[in-house]
Amino acid sequence: MPSPFPRYEENVPKDHCRVRCCNDEGEDLYGQKAAFPYAHNTIKSQGVVKRKPIFSYDRDHTYSLLEPVFKDLGNGADHERLSERTQRMLCKLLDRCDLEAVDYHNCQGYVDELLAFCSEITRECTGRSLGQWGIFGEAELELRKAWMHFVRLIWIRDFEWENMVRCLSDPNAQWSVSEDYFLEDPAQTVRYAISEKLMVPLQVWAFMLKTVAEHEAQNAPARKRSYV
Repeated sequence: MPSPFPRYEENVPKDHCRVRCCNDEGEDLYGQKAAFPYAHNTIKSQGVVKRKPIFSYDRDHTYSLLEPVFKDLGNGADHERLSERTQRMLCKLLDRCDLEAVDYHNCQGYVDELLAFCSEITRECTGRSLGQWGIFGEAELELRKAWMHFVRLIWIRDFEWENMVRCLSDPNAQWSVSEDYFLEDPAQTVRYAISEKLMVPLQVWAFMLKTVAEHEAQNAPARKRSYV
């Protein structure tokens, strides 16, 4: 059985998507009465518009998903230590996967960036980088696999993801009620999609840190006795 792969629409750049094509009065065809007689004209571009970012759409939600990663690690570890600048950079990095149409079969460089940024986030939130936590070698490889899973989910551009992107990218989204990509509550849809796409890498990241923290806690009494 062949592996699934993304289907890119002909004559639509990979960093664009196709939305409803209409004139200033919301008419798909001149003379055709529109349900809402006002719109942003998309005829010149034939309905082809730049894709809007998803993770930056709700940066607060994206950032909040880091809480379980650093919860209960001790020694003041807390996701709230992450600077706003790093929060913005994280969302931009995640958005690049879709906006640049990162190829799952050629994503090593992008995944390297994700791993390096995970280390920087870990350093900000705990005071130690991933390497200083002892996460390297086989452990780092597992985290790499988790981020490659994330890339694959975005790369495949499934029906639900593509409809969400089209809805957010359509300058006339609120009036495009007859389109198959119309969403009554796009914010809720975005939050669900962000949580789903990030679930695996965040779970692996959290598991590794907690495993090390528990090991250190168990060995702390022994180390303390050795100094007596």
